[in-house]
Amino acid sequence: MKPMVKKLAVLLTATGLVASLAACGKADETGTASSAASTTGASAKPAAKPTDISITTLAFAAAPTGELEAVKQLNEKLNVNLKLNWIPAAQITEKLNALLASRDLPDVLFLEDFNYTPAFLNAVDQGAFWDLSPYIKNYPNLAKYPDNVYKNASVKGKLYTLPRVRPLDGHESMLIRKDWLDKLGLQQPKTMDELATVLEAFASKDPDGNGKADTYGAVLPGANGPSSTVLSMFGTGTKWKDENGSLIPYWYTPQTKDALAFWNKSYKAGGILPDFPVLKAAQIKDMLVQSKAGVAFANVVDAYKYNVELQKVNPQANLIAVEIPKAPDGKLYYEQASGYYGQFLINKKSVDEAKLKKILEVYDYTATVDGYNLATYGIKDVDFTVKADGSVEQTEEGKKKGYSGDTTGQWVTGYFDKYSRAKIAGMPNEIYQANVKVIDTISSIPDPTYGLMKSAPYKEKGADWDKKVNDMMVNVIVGKNSLEDWDKLVKQFKDDTAFQQHIKETNDFYKEKAK
Repeated sequence: MKPMVKKLAVLLTATGLVASLAACGKADETGTASSAASTTGASAKPAAKPTDISITTLAFAAAPTGELEAVKQLNEKLNVNLKLNWIPAAQITEKLNALLASRDLPDVLFLEDFNYTPAFLNAVDQGAFWDLSPYIKNYPNLAKYPDNVYKNASVKGKLYTLPRVRPLDGHESMLIRKDWLDKLGLQQPKTMDELATVLEAFASKDPDGNGKADTYGAVLPGANGPSSTVLSMFGTGTKWKDENGSLIPYWYTPQTKDALAFWNKSYKAGGILPDFPVLKAAQIKDMLVQSKAGVAFANVVDAYKYNVELQKVNPQANLIAVEIPKAPDGKLYYEQASGYYGQFLINKKSVDEAKLKKILEVYDYTATVDGYNLATYGIKDVDFTVKADGSVEQTEEGKKKGYSGDTTGQWVTGYFDKYSRAKIAGMPNEIYQANVKVIDTISSIPDPTYGLMKSAPYKEKGADWDKKVNDMMVNVIVGKNSLEDWDKLVKQFKDDTAFQQHIKETNDFYKEKAK
């Protein structure tokens, strides 16, 4: 799925929203499952009248016109009347502001992040949305989501949303030109020392054989600071590091200084593209496809996608995904993703417990492969086909009707597939199996701050703090500043009372969630 085009921003005061949404009677929250719930989520004895369910979400493409046959089938199967409303991603801020101002929210509402819509968090505190914690276990397909997905999506130890599930791993791997390794008689680097050797060789030994000194080791984006992977692979932690139950910023750690020293040395040896300070993440593909660099850190599946482009110019090119190298302490460090993109809240004002259970039945069914494909792509063999490799291809007929993952798939949470970042339509099976092995080697470290609100000091000064840290990191790597300068900056933050208050509030949120 594409990242959200625009962060949500809600200007409505929490007081008005809470007053409206919380004005509902107390409902039974015991979590007792409906006896009609089955492994598919369909009701054995549907009510005579279908349950109306209104759902508002975002769309990255044009919304379908007219009623979709897939929705009709879902309605009949689950005895519901789905009323789907797609908001264009570019307009979602404006539309949600209007929706919230009207105080007439749908039964189910998409939310990207509580940090960007704090009024929703205030409403949660006042009981405006259902706590789903007691219910999920009664819906077998939703219950299959990894525990960490729900943990990361929870707020203050409770689950007020259905997360739109994504893999926890596969977003980090090392992409490397296997043909360059072979030409230079090198092996896949498994340690940082071996990585340094490979990066320098890619820069100095003409791996593309064109007789020109026009190649470098790695393409690293630095326009917004170094990517977290190139630091966390040294064992810095993920954004924050838990030390004996308390959080410290990852860049406080000695491992961060080790990482900066490593990349500074590599930069001097040509192991990093010299444009590093201004390169953006979107340019990684271009630099690899143009054979400017032979190493990058990106999604596992990106190696195959970029190699397809590479081979149009150089049929012998072979860009593959492999494990990232071990840190100096001999361990592998991967950052765990949140496991979701966006969340759905269920409005307690318009939804009683019986309707809540019906909504969860719907989402339980769309958390299966068949249910997800129906909701997203339409009718099998009419609107989409399933290839031998299991990938889905939308037919021209389906496209004409408006089915697409960018739109019709945005109202469902989906099913969990550990390997979805390992595959893409048309990928040869041997490459897919190699990618699976890469993901199977990963034992990732969760970010302890998922689900935590930003502290008050960070909301005021965070952008400035982040820029100072990121700028110094980039300058140390390219040699404009020294490691001593880095130490001085860290000390400045440790002496800054506002930053220390930020750390305290973040730890307070962390302890509250742990309860």
